[in-house]
Amino acid sequence: MSAAQWLIFLPACIGMNFFPGPNNLVALVHGIRTDAQHATVAGLARLPVMVVMLVFLAVGLEALLVLSVSAFQWLRIIGAGYLLWMAWHALRVVVSTPFDLEVGKTLWLMARSEALVAFTNPKLILIFYAFFPQFIDPMEPVVPQVIGMGGTFVLIEIAAIGVYAFGGCWLQEKFEDGRSSKWLPRFTAVALAAAAGLILVP
Repeated sequence: MSAAQWLIFLPACIGMNFFPGPNNLVALVHGIRTDAQHATVAGLARLPVMVVMLVFLAVGLEALLVLSVSAFQWLRIIGAGYLLWMAWHALRVVVSTPFDLEVGKTLWLMARSEALVAFTNPKLILIFYAFFPQFIDPMEPVVPQVIGMGGTFVLIEIAAIGVYAFGGCWLQEKFEDGRSSKWLPRFTAVALAAAAGLILVP
């Protein structure tokens, strides 16, 4: 990848990373329900899933197409179903800090949610398959190029995790008074349902 290509790749990458997709909405919700620091740490659990996808890309683009169309559809259904379950659960749980559950257990549950949503979002796989190859120079070794692009993508993703986590914490503060707090579970449920919709839309 040339310097000129990277200057095109970077803003496009920033736009994709900061788009309010399923994982970013989950980070927002975690920021609302706990605190920004723990929501950010939990959000890092999505990164290993992305690294695995990048490894597939580096090994061979065709490896990303091993999953059939029906498998992609099942991933969508599972991921959307999980997010809708979280939305329903959000309406039944009172949001508070300190955590309702023991901190370590809560952090594990949040991290598991981040990883599962990333894994069940086929669009993430398609981003790597459809977007990255546009910037790969076939005349140069592929692996170093994927490492460079992947490293850029992951660093921007970490920044996006932090922004959404702190955004959720900010919303929590805005809704912390008694009259407004009843809207927080509803907003959380809407955000999670929206994330489910983003996974289901082709």
